[in-house]
Amino acid sequence: MRFPFLAAIYRKEMLDLIRDRRTLISMVVVPVFVFPIIMSLMGFVIGAMEDKAERESKTQTIGLKVANPAVRETLSKAGLVVADKDNLRALIEQKAIVAGVEEVAAAGQAPEFRVYSDNSNPTSAAASEKVRAALAGLKEAIVRSSLRASGVPEAVLTPFSVAKVNVAPPKKMAATMWGSMLGYLMILLMFSGGMYPVIDMTAGEKERHTLESFLATPAGRNEIVVGKMLAAMTAILMTALLTLTSIVVSIRSNRIGGNSAEVRQMFSTIPLDAGNIGLILVTLLPLCVLAAAVMIAIAMFARGFKEGTSYLTPVMLFVLFPAMLGGMPNLELTPALALIPIFNASQLIRGIILGDFTRAAFLVTMAANLVYATIALAIAKNRFETESVLFRT
Repeated sequence: MRFPFLAAIYRKEMLDLIRDRRTLISMVVVPVFVFPIIMSLMGFVIGAMEDKAERESKTQTIGLKVANPAVRETLSKAGLVVADKDNLRALIEQKAIVAGVEEVAAAGQAPEFRVYSDNSNPTSAAASEKVRAALAGLKEAIVRSSLRASGVPEAVLTPFSVAKVNVAPPKKMAATMWGSMLGYLMILLMFSGGMYPVIDMTAGEKERHTLESFLATPAGRNEIVVGKMLAAMTAILMTALLTLTSIVVSIRSNRIGGNSAEVRQMFSTIPLDAGNIGLILVTLLPLCVLAAAVMIAIAMFARGFKEGTSYLTPVMLFVLFPAMLGGMPNLELTPALALIPIFNASQLIRGIILGDFTRAAFLVTMAANLVYATIALAIAKNRFETESVLFRT
């Protein structure tokens, strides 16, 4: 392997990628500009919808079919607009009222108050929650009043209290959430980000009829395919890192999570330090080689850019499921599971972020992915040396 030829091929491929508008858009423009815009719109829409549901739940009518005047008074004091109505279900379905309360009394039994709502409608769901909270307050007030009238101290209602204490610090809670999605996102973006650069340097060269002149240079076939591999790996890593950075920054600066302070706190806390980032990059490197080699081997069969896109699109479907499965909680990365490609890297990244992975799982994952990457590289080199594939135009 001659380094000067390898460096020249790598430089040539990178220049081609930078000059190609489609590739540049997929590598830089989409990660840097499109994702922040999407996240900003999502945050704005989520916040606006929740605020709208909150406002409308206080202004739209709550239908009542009750005999107890205290219910009407309690709901009015809670700031809800109430009116006597019949056939509450039909009125909610017709959006004439936002929610309804019906009193059902059976002989010899305590009355039952049924709260009707359309939970597919955020406004109706929010209104029903307000109604239930108001009725719970009324129920407690009635019980306390009865106890006082009977001379029984109200303390009997609360002989003890129960406090829910989460021993996990906020950083670990954030790690749980980010660990479930970060590995999946990184792996998916590696494959999707490398697809267009790989197609351009294989099927694209066939379509432009520049491959023949490239093969006429003193560079050997092995040097050519390794140079293209290095360029593809650079594009894959750059696209994944740019996109991931863009997503993280966008999530931290927007209202993802809505009105839930706990969810917003978890989104805004990125549980990554220099050590974790280094381990994640080491985990992704063999997978990066695997992704580049597999896509080059498949794209070499295509005659042109469009056909190459058709060939590589199904690859994303094969990557999607194991990457998503690897981010699921309650799965332990055992040495046996560490042999499954894609899944093992996604699960290992989750363990790194949580600080919960074993050295054996890490070593088996790295060794397995290095073996898979070596096999894929050998197949890509073989495809590049097969004339029937190389000149399939």
